[in-house]
Amino acid sequence: MIVIKTEELNYLIYTYFLEQGYSHSAFALINEVKIDQQLYRDDVKPGQLINLLEKSLLFQQLQDHIQINQYYECKVPQLLIQKHVCQFTEKKQLAEKQERRDREMMIQNALMRSQEFVSRNGQTMDLNVELQQDIIQLQDEILLSDWNAQKNILAIYQPNCIKFIQNNQIIQIMPTVVGESFSRVKLMKFDRSSGNNMLIIYENGAAKVIDTTIQIIKMFNIKNAIKLLDFHWNLNWPNVVALIFEKDIEIVDIYKCQTLKYLENVIHFEWRHFDHFIVMDQNYYINLMQIDLEKPQLQLKAELETTLIEFNKRKTLLASFSSTLNIIKIWTLQNDEYVFEITDDQKILQFCWCSSQNANYLITLTSQTLNIWDVEFGQIKCTYEIDFNVTKMVSMDLLNDTPQVILIGEKVVLYDLINKKRRVFNCDTPNKVMRISDEEILFIQRSSYIVYKKN
Repeated sequence: MIVIKTEELNYLIYTYFLEQGYSHSAFALINEVKIDQQLYRDDVKPGQLINLLEKSLLFQQLQDHIQINQYYECKVPQLLIQKHVCQFTEKKQLAEKQERRDREMMIQNALMRSQEFVSRNGQTMDLNVELQQDIIQLQDEILLSDWNAQKNILAIYQPNCIKFIQNNQIIQIMPTVVGESFSRVKLMKFDRSSGNNMLIIYENGAAKVIDTTIQIIKMFNIKNAIKLLDFHWNLNWPNVVALIFEKDIEIVDIYKCQTLKYLENVIHFEWRHFDHFIVMDQNYYINLMQIDLEKPQLQLKAELETTLIEFNKRKTLLASFSSTLNIIKIWTLQNDEYVFEITDDQKILQFCWCSSQNANYLITLTSQTLNIWDVEFGQIKCTYEIDFNVTKMVSMDLLNDTPQVILIGEKVVLYDLINKKRRVFNCDTPNKVMRISDEEILFIQRSSYIVYKKN
């Protein structure tokens, strides 16, 4: 327990005045506060006030610059009164401000939006405006792909090599060699915070971290790689990765080859921000956790047979989906109670968040309908009839705040859910669809890719 006594503080200031030659100020202070000069004479050493202040600044510096058990060195001076500002602290403060703004924006948007936002029954109009198509035919099959949004680079893995493509031009080719032989790539992704690095994991457990010039930054091995299903880069730190195994999660610092946290019996994982994340265990408890803390900060009880949990774009709302009970629950993560429940007379096949700036809309897909829900009003805002079999639904990120989804099945159709328009793409069923800008959509086919853009 820390106790600061006024008389002790006054005596330290008194000795500081004497050390600095401020004898008149020291005399005035000792007479005004009635300090007993003999009381602490043997306990106070020269420069003790300065020494204590230096220790407090050192503690503050450590507190400001430690994240995920790692100290980030800062060359900006830590001052006594002026607020410390550096690249590291600005990033933390920006995330905290954004989270507060998101909460306020959700409330304001709910109040400002009209009940006549869109009609209850949606009638879509087909768009006939021609799109420019850049069809890039590749010789071999595309086995894996990833898009680097920061650098506008497409990475494509084909047998024995990874090709890096920018503006439809191959800029780098990396042979997938481990040791002296070719090895099959199991997973590959660009880091999500800077886009400067890519992690490549091979089926034999070998792993490489490379930069955009394909220079190897780090090599290491992953144990039990046969059970590795996926990995997720931390959204803010380019050195932290969560390895997703069949039943376990291992969070590692890939540069130090150090395990930061290991969780067993986990069936779902998702980063929130910085060192915060959520996991769902086999008992269907959703735990909001932090890397350097053992106990969950919040625990939610999801429905039995919950198969999917997903944050909205701003990470302010969480949806949990029980396919058995046909229920989606919405959580705010402010307490352990859900705030809204979505059900349907028809079987809900899939759901996704509309990636708008408001992040207030959730789309559900049944065999016959596409529904857009306003989770703040707690009602369906629009329903569209589906006239073909759908195997996959993909939400499209847009900067202009217009929720759009692409349905993939017997047809490939983009729905503009607010403007009540749709576009049918005349192409084969893609393996992967990504929006790479407000004007462009990327389709990855079996041995080619197509970039659709507005003329």
